Amino acid sequence: MNIVNRLFLKTVLLPRKLYAGAGINTEQLQSILSVKLMMDDRRPNTFQQTQQRKKEKQVSTATLGTMFISAILGLMFLLVFSIGENVVTQLTLYFSMFIFMLASTLIADFTSVLIDIRDNFIIMPKPVNDRTVVVARLLHIFIHICKLILPMTLPGFIYIIVNFSFLASLPFVLMVLLATMFTIFLINMVYIIILRITTPEKFKSIISYIQIAFAIIIYAGYQLVPRLMKDVMNTNIDLSHNASMLFAPSYWFAAGWNIFHVFKGSLNEWVAFVAALFIPVSSIYIVVKYMAPSFNQKLAMISGSETVETKSGHTVSTGNKLASPYLRWFSGVLTHKGAERMGFLFAWKMTGRSRDFKLKVYPSIGYLVVIIVMMFLRSGNAQKLGSIASDPKGLRIIIVFALYMLSLLMITAINQMIYSEKYKAAWLYFTAPVDTPGKIIAGAAKAVILKFYIPLVVIISTIGIYLLGVHFIPNLLLALSNTVLIACCMVYIGFRDLPFSKPQGNNARAGSFLKSLISLVVPGLLGIFHFLIYSITPVVIISAVLSVAATWLVMDAIKRTPWQKIKAQYE
Repeated sequence: MNIVNRLFLKTVLLPRKLYAGAGINTEQLQSILSVKLMMDDRRPNTFQQTQQRKKEKQVSTATLGTMFISAILGLMFLLVFSIGENVVTQLTLYFSMFIFMLASTLIADFTSVLIDIRDNFIIMPKPVNDRTVVVARLLHIFIHICKLILPMTLPGFIYIIVNFSFLASLPFVLMVLLATMFTIFLINMVYIIILRITTPEKFKSIISYIQIAFAIIIYAGYQLVPRLMKDVMNTNIDLSHNASMLFAPSYWFAAGWNIFHVFKGSLNEWVAFVAALFIPVSSIYIVVKYMAPSFNQKLAMISGSETVETKSGHTVSTGNKLASPYLRWFSGVLTHKGAERMGFLFAWKMTGRSRDFKLKVYPSIGYLVVIIVMMFLRSGNAQKLGSIASDPKGLRIIIVFALYMLSLLMITAINQMIYSEKYKAAWLYFTAPVDTPGKIIAGAAKAVILKFYIPLVVIISTIGIYLLGVHFIPNLLLALSNTVLIACCMVYIGFRDLPFSKPQGNNARAGSFLKSLISLVVPGLLGIFHFLIYSITPVVIISAVLSVAATWLVMDAIKRTPWQKIKAQYE
């Protein structure tokens, strides 16, 4: 346990006599909290999960990493104080960012604890009374929230002291506490609404998508916010007299701080001040009185969400669904019957169900969009982009660049294809009567290419054919075959593992440099070569035929990968 967790543990255990008087076993309370905080250190946050780990090293400082990221976010919040001169407007923006980031962080990084049902199986059978369990859970949540709020608001707290006074920082602390209470109310509302409209099993998937969106928003904010701030830095906006701001919770807390600081304000500010004091407290009462029981009932359903009970009393597995007609058709066209088709269907299902895979790959889509937007912003303005698109040569550059740029997403998915948090289930491969394991790898590679590249190619190709005409089709086929060839070469050269059969920390090994070189340099070189021969249609057609032939040969070589090469990686 790191020093921060030890400090928080000692702090919350100070009123030991009070706990003991309430019927709580303090020794058991300390043991439970110690284990929970230790597990927090080993649970990677969203940023650590969405990054490729280069070392086979267990996460042991996740708490410090979370606090450091929270402090960085708190420093970014200070940018709002450079907008105009009205402090209520500045604080409104500050609390808007604070509420959004706190809610997103709690949902993204603490959901696994909030919906953790392992206490029911580990602690409940032990001689631990209910009060000790409940208090341990509440104190654990309190500690985690403190580890987020303290570093996130510390820069703002210091700013208020430096620019106003120490007394002005006291109502700031009060407003932060009230804003935190209101944020907890919002999170409970989100959870209850999601659990009411969907099944508990789908609830986990929705939370995963929220985590992915959170990672993308952070990356986009890091790229876009500093540039957007330059445009609004000298803007002076006064929100105090805008009645519609009464519907914005962040305005309540900004106005509440101003009332405490100067003891005067407009009618809107006084109404917002009352709302800031009473609505968060009332919302917490609503959570405890009405929402918590319903949430606990739904939470208990999560443990039994793997199977559903039919009216006749029989249990039917929710995961034993047949493939859709479209998926069966694609698998029949693209793969041969047997091991290759099994690998195709298995990879298709796993890429949609594996939370670890989605956290690694799906953010790449958002990152790619952000990168493209940033490139256009750096190009000057929309008129310059329009002039490039109106020029046939410039339009070719954009289309060809997009086709090869999208291959990065496919390459990311292929790199992640062999890793899984359930890697121990790979024993199934070695018990099945499969003569050539390369067929499984080939089927999985085809599934990843079809799922993560072809839909985007369809969109880009439709736009390209519409803007450039049917003469674009040979170039489309060349770009498509080149990118698929790159993916197949990566699988053939760098992979001797079966799909989803390796732990995530096992990705630092020989061949990583070669894979990085292929994924970054080769698409660029092929894209440049493609652009140079773009107008020479016969050369484009010949190149496309050669590329397709090379892709077929490489895929055939993948299929013929023997057990000797595969088993060597696992032994």
